[in-house]
Parts: sequence; C-alpha cells; structure tokens
Amino acid sequence: MYLKSLILFLGIALFSACGAAASSVSKEWIMNPPADSAHYFYGVGSGDSVDAAKNDALANISAKISVDVASTFSSSVSATRLGDDEQVLSNTKNEVVAKSKQINYTDVKVVESLQEGRNWSVLVEVDRSILRKNYEVNLEKVDTKLKTEWELYSNASIFEKLKISVAINSLLKETDSIFPLLHALDKNYDDSAYTARYAEYTKAMRKARGELVFKIVSDKNSQTLASLVRSELSAINAAFNDSKYNVLISIETVAKEKRVKSANDQFNNLVIALRKTTIKATDASGNIVSNTEYKTKESSVDGFEDAIARTAKYEGMIQERGIVAFITGN
Repeated sequence: MYLKSLILFLGIALFSACGAAASSVSKEWIMNPPADSAHYFYGVGSGDSVDAAKNDALANISAKISVDVASTFSSSVSATRLGDDEQVLSNTKNEVVAKSKQINYTDVKVVESLQEGRNWSVLVEVDRSILRKNYEVNLEKVDTKLKTEWELYSNASIFEKLKISVAINSLLKETDSIFPLLHALDKNYDDSAYTARYAEYTKAMRKARGELVFKIVSDKNSQTLASLVRSELSAINAAFNDSKYNVLISIETVAKEKRVKSANDQFNNLVIALRKTTIKATDASGNIVSNTEYKTKESSVDGFEDAIARTAKYEGMIQERGIVAFITGN
C-alpha cells in the first residue's frame, strides 16, 4: 500500500513538473519575441480578446517603425523638397511621425496566442514586403494625381497657378508621410524617381508666388479682415503695390444684426452679427479668377460694428486651410 502511494505521488509530481516546464516554454515568446528581420516585423500584445491583443501588438510594431521614420526623415525626399526652413521641417517631421503610428496593416499573421483567465497574449508577424507594396501603391495613386494637377498648373495664368498650388501642396503633403515610411520599411528604398521632380514642383511654385503683386481693397465692414489678409500674405512674402499689381483682392461684407433676449443682464447686452463676406480676385485685365463667399457670425457686448469687425472665425479658417486656400476658396 505504501509503495503504491509513493508511486502515485511521484507520478503526480513528475506530471506537474513537466506541465510547469511546458508552460514556461510556451510563454517564452511573450518576454522574448523574435527579433525583427529584413523580411518581417514581430510584435507582442495583450488584451481582453484576441483582436484587442492583436491590435496592441500592431501598435507596438508601429511604435518601432515610427522611431525609424524619425531617424530617416532628414534624408528623405520630403526634407529635400522642403529646404532649409527649420520650423517647417520640424512641424512636418512631427506630423509624419504621428501618421506612422497609424499604419493600415494587411495579411497579419498570428504566430502564437495564449489565454490566461480573461487576458489574451498574441505574437504577430508582419511581412515587410507586403506593407511596402501597399504604400508604393498609395504613392503611385498620389503621384498620378500630382502629374495631372501639374499639367494644369503649367498651362495656367499666374493667379490660377496660385489656386492650383493649393491642391498640389496638399498632395505633396500626402507623399511627405509615405516616403519616410518606405525608407523605414526598406533601408535600400530608392526615391530618386520622385526627388528631383517634387523639388522642381516646389521651386516653380515658389517662383510663381514671388511674381504675384497684390492690391487689396475693402468696404467699411471688411477693413479688419483686409488687414488680416494682408498680414497673412506678407507672412508668405507676398508683394503689394496699389498701382503695379497683377491681382486685385476685393473684400465686401454684408451683415445683419441679431440681439439676444435673456434674463441675464450680461447676455442682454450681447449683439450678434450675421455676416456674408465675399472675397473676389481679378487679374490685371479685370478677369475674375476666383470668387469666394463665407457666412460667419460673431458676437460682441460692444455693439454691432464691433461684432462685424471681429476676425476670430476668419483666423481659424486661415490657420486650418492656409491663406491661399482662404482667399481662393480651394
């Protein structure tokens, strides 16, 4: 009887030891996942479901890629195109790094998974070549649009060039977030097919913008807005001349007064101006090249005229879209 009990005890102990060893081995990938290679990225993640753990693992891979993006940005086609403006370079780099953390993954392989209670852990594998191909396809789509816009730009009048440059710069900004990613995915990626062309686009647009000479006229309701527009155009080195100009900007604002009825004395003094502002651009021959309308409202406790003159809404639009897009409506 004693001998049987001893054998049973030893058997259970041996089984438990084997189970512990197997469990330890099965969890090894959690603490020590495979190193990234020239062909694959690896990431470990956890969550309350397999999908949540998978998303966490992919976020960890994106974080690693963003580090490479930050380190390769200065040598990318984007940095070459943008030139020596340190503030623009810094802002663009920050935007690019942020976007690199939002990668759209396809064909993700779950190599290992483990459930412990309500928690899941997974090890995922991402094929670099597939990811690179996806971004190359995206780049080609953007580049095709760029070529189309550039053809229009090349045959446009001087102010039309300014309008079209809004779309071109928007597309170039898309490429700014693609090139550093391609460099991070493939250390040997060659962007020379785009570098010179995009740099030439930027150089030509700067030259055309430098040839523009503005005159700005406004009615009484638009005087503060006219000052704001002039200031914003000056910030991009625009020139002004009241007699020798090739673009005339006319700004007119029609406003209706609205008062607030309230038991609160502070709001009883509030006046709202419902504004309709028209910004029209004509060339030196008098041809209308853009005609943009904005409907906004501003409030003031200092009267109707003060409400009309406030520029906060306009400033927000300019900050979001840029002064060129604001005056052209693009």
